[in-house]
Order: sequence, then structure tokens, then C-alpha cells
Amino acid sequence: MYPHFIGIGAQKAGTTWLSRNLQMHPEVWMPPVKEVHYFDEKMNDPGNPAARLFQNVSGKRDRDRRWRRQVRRRTGRHLKNFSRQDALWDLKYYAGRPDDGWYASLFEPGRGKTAGEITPAYSTLDPDAVAHVHSLAPEAKIILMLRNPIERAWSQAAMRFDKAGESAADAAGTERLRRLFEREGSRSRTDYLRALENWGAYYPEDRIFVGFLEDVHFFPEELLRRVYDFLGVDPTFEPPGLTRKVHTRSVGRVPTAPMSYLASSYGEETSRLAERFGGYASFWLYCATRLASDPPPEPTIPYPLWESSLWEEWAGSGGGAILQSGTLAL
Repeated sequence: MYPHFIGIGAQKAGTTWLSRNLQMHPEVWMPPVKEVHYFDEKMNDPGNPAARLFQNVSGKRDRDRRWRRQVRRRTGRHLKNFSRQDALWDLKYYAGRPDDGWYASLFEPGRGKTAGEITPAYSTLDPDAVAHVHSLAPEAKIILMLRNPIERAWSQAAMRFDKAGESAADAAGTERLRRLFEREGSRSRTDYLRALENWGAYYPEDRIFVGFLEDVHFFPEELLRRVYDFLGVDPTFEPPGLTRKVHTRSVGRVPTAPMSYLASSYGEETSRLAERFGGYASFWLYCATRLASDPPPEPTIPYPLWESSLWEEWAGSGGGAILQSGTLAL
């Protein structure tokens, strides 16, 4: 059984909030692990189980460290509250041989429900990989969450510092931050239009839902109802804690200088997004223009940027919060 829906990103754009609220819906089933990483990673793993295990246990790649963190976390949960079904799923996921049949088997516990997964790295898949996804799940519904490119790039850099156990990103040197911002992984995860082009070549517009992080903030109930309706499950279900923040560290203030650098770096991208979507993307373009050409004199600015004076300036010129998330066909 292949998934009925696939969340493809973007990273640091509200996918954890979305995953949590989808998992609570009684008609939805999702894997115990939020990010399955089949099409971007595991599909290319060594076929030899000993070689695969050795790489996971001793490897120095980010994905190897993630595997070890997940195994420790999942083992701790089993020791506290053992579930035979979850334990068998974990054994298959962490020790099984990844192939298309293995991927399909991960969703068997969700038979009878609307089953799906969210792996933000799927937004970076090339056309051949998307074609493979489509060959397995041609009727799947696709969800892509978007965020102001300036904020998304900053948030990813901050996450890397957190995972490395280092001091906060806002205390890092300018050159190091710029190297992080310009890494291929950061740039590709912020290339929303390329992701839509690749996925849109195989999935029609009425099967691709685009959500905006601003709607998570301003209209969480309405946004979630639209997602539920898109997936064909009861849209009136109200999960508890809907407005609870997922990553509280993402609220506060950020240094102005790196945000100004990101504004210059993503000026062209935000311009194309504003032309495609208008609305919130027009605010992203306003932020990029102002921060690049006339940044505030203060060393830090409120974050997210809708908490800053930039939002008030943009709203005063005719912008504002209007529910925008929906399918590309709308």
C-alpha cells in the first residue's frame, strides 16, 4: 500500500505543525517517524545489510547521526510504553532493506485510513525521482508548505547550530553564516518554484496543496480545515492544542546584518514568488527590498518578520493577512 498523500516540504516552513495536527485526526494514519526519507536517501542505501548497518552506526553524515538519534529516542519510548505494532514497524524501518516494496509495507498499519508521510527533503527531488514517486503513487495528493525565503534560510542555519550543540546562530561570525546560507542544501530547499515545476510535471494542480506559514500563524483553524478537506477527511475535526507553538525558539529577535544579506541573496527569488502568488509572497518581496536597500539601524529585528514594523508598513500600503493556502487549481 502506497501513501495517499505526501508532504514534500519545505523544511522549516510549518511541516512539524502540520504533521502533528494530521496525526491527531482519527481518519489519518502517519508513520511513527515523521520523515521517512525513502526517495531522497534510503532508496539508494547499500543492499548489503551489514554494510548498511555499519554506515548507520559509525558514519559521520548528517543522516547517520539522525539515524542514531532516532534509534535512541525510539528505544526509550519502547522501554517506557511498549507497543508490539510500533516495535515491529521500527524493526522494519531501521533494519529492513529499503526498496519499493519495503516503502509500501511501511503504510500497511494505515490500511482503511488516509495514510501519508511528510519528508521536507522531497521538495529537492529531481524530475527522475519525482517520476519514480508518481510511478508508485500516481493518485497521491501533494502538500508543500512555503515560508518567507529569508526566514526559512535563517531558521535552517539556526537549526544546524542547535543540532551541533554550539552557541546560537546569532552569535556566529558573518563569514560562517554566509557559508551556511549559500550551501546547496539551503538554496535548494528554498527553491519553491523549482519544486513546483518538478512535481507539477507529474501531478495536476488540483492534487497539489500549497500552504503558507503566515496562515499557520493568522488562520490555523481555517488552514487545517482546508488541508483536511483536501485529503478527503472530516474537515470539522478540531485537534487539541491547535495554536500551540511547535518551535518556540523561532520567536524573538534576530540580527539585522545576516537578514539583510539574505534579503539581497533572495531578491530575485522573492520577486518571482510575488509574481506567482501575490499576497504573502508580496510581503516577502517587500521584506527583501527593504532589508537589502534600507535595513533598520537596530542590531536586531523582531522575528518572524510579520512581528516587525515591515509588516505594518506593507499592510499600510494595501497588504494584509488573508487566508491564501489552497490547491494550485484555485
